[in-house]
Amino acid sequence: MNESILNRTITIASLFLILVPVGIACIVLGYGLGDNPCILCWQERTAIIIASLIGLFVSRYGFKPRYIGALILVSVYGLWAGLRHSSVHLIKDIGQGYSATVLGLHLYWWVLIIFAVILIFLALIIFLHGDSLNKFNQSVHWNKLNKITAYLFLVIMGFNIVQAFTQTGPIPFFGQSDPVHMSFNPKNIIWSTNHWSAPETLSARGKFAVTRPDFYKNKIVQPAVYKNQSSFTLTKIIQLPVEITGLATGVSYNPVSNIYAIITDNGWLYFLNDELKHIIASVKIDTLFSVALSNLAGITFDSENSVLVTADHKSFVRLIYDTKARLKDSYPHFREGTDGVRELKRGRFSTARIRYNYIAAITWDSYREEYVTVSLPAKKQNNFVVAKLSGQDYKLNSEAKITNTSKDYPIITGLVANENNLYMLSHSTNQILIMDLDNNEVKKSYDINAPENPQGLTIVNHGFVVLNAKQGKNSLHFFQ
Repeated sequence: MNESILNRTITIASLFLILVPVGIACIVLGYGLGDNPCILCWQERTAIIIASLIGLFVSRYGFKPRYIGALILVSVYGLWAGLRHSSVHLIKDIGQGYSATVLGLHLYWWVLIIFAVILIFLALIIFLHGDSLNKFNQSVHWNKLNKITAYLFLVIMGFNIVQAFTQTGPIPFFGQSDPVHMSFNPKNIIWSTNHWSAPETLSARGKFAVTRPDFYKNKIVQPAVYKNQSSFTLTKIIQLPVEITGLATGVSYNPVSNIYAIITDNGWLYFLNDELKHIIASVKIDTLFSVALSNLAGITFDSENSVLVTADHKSFVRLIYDTKARLKDSYPHFREGTDGVRELKRGRFSTARIRYNYIAAITWDSYREEYVTVSLPAKKQNNFVVAKLSGQDYKLNSEAKITNTSKDYPIITGLVANENNLYMLSHSTNQILIMDLDNNEVKKSYDINAPENPQGLTIVNHGFVVLNAKQGKNSLHFFQ
């Protein structure tokens, strides 16, 4: 490899680093889509910027040992930053993570790949030209490609400086672990110092440090009292309001409050009156804030006015219909919508048997105070498993394989728990399967004249209601 080829290679690599990972993350995802970096993202982005800058120095002043050393140091730092960020999600269920994905990988995983490639490239250069690197350490007159790379570096740096200062703030502000989407409205910008460690909490384990309990200072409480928790006919079809423009993926009905809840694939949640003619409240959930909620799959009422919405990868958000709630007070949680909805919690359901399975429905078992979901079949993990999750701490209570003599597992897209039965809408067989929640056996099945795309199930006045999902023309089919 001669000096000209090496210089061109280094320049193209520097251009790629500043244009693709940094430029796309800042300009396209940031300014374009409103995605803000978290604290760890800023560390990774800084490392890539420094690596690109070192590449510019090499293309101008030659392949000097000091630049090799600097590039190795920043690459090791970049690998550590990427590993630190990615390790938080290593044990999460499939599909879970933060922010957007590229080719199926969240952005922080690509940081590991980028710096691994840089180190491999340096190793090859040293291996092939280690004894003659001194011939590449002379200053070089920049050509047009070098100058374009330098100008683009300055432009993209300018965009990053504006984003960093306006969204994160100057010293001593430190950024956010769960950043809200990018905004230049001062009311929505958050400058935070919450992540500076206080002297009394300094620990080698960082924010994962757990203070040991001091039993001498514990308050004396009264002993808690624990209570023992111990072929349908189609009757009518109702079209959902035209304002519901997305593809509806879940439905639930509460007989106490007499309201329906509908979710769509584009992140909208709608509360409707019992006649299904009027939308009484609606919000577009910010599916990239804090816990990624892409591809909403199921919804269930877990109280008179509150619902739990889950994504197909078992991340969830809990919300409540509250006439006193104001949209302006929920900027981090909702992108747009009306007053009347408030977010209560976001989190992830962690499972065991169905870690590598997606889900398409969830329901609330009020008798046992559990959320219940059923796995979708998958080639690598072809399970038919029911998972029961605590309504108190959202942890896994139990999992069990559902009795099934066939090797073909149904695709369950709707669930309703009622007393001791779990009613499962089988998208693949046009049936409603009835499972005993005690022994997890399917004891009955009923054929239904299912709609074209059955995506949700609920019970209204002792009859079944099936959601037919069709973008902009969603409908509910009532069965007795």
